[in-house]
Amino acid sequence: MNNGQSTLERAFELARAGNCRTIDDIRRQLSREGFELVHAHVSGGMITKQLKAAMLQRDAAPATMPDAG
Repeated sequence: MNNGQSTLERAFELARAGNCRTIDDIRRQLSREGFELVHAHVSGGMITKQLKAAMLQRDAAPATMPDAG
């Protein structure tokens, strides 16, 4: 179900996508998708800091509006 992605690759994808609002949301989604040892992969200080930054960047990005043209 993980399409060959590593746990961390998928974690960052989830952080950027917008469905997960917290690190715990990311962990839960990874577990639902069948990734193993999720807490071990997504628990280090640097990783959680980078995931939070990705979520903040996502939330700060302006919404793109369709061209009214």
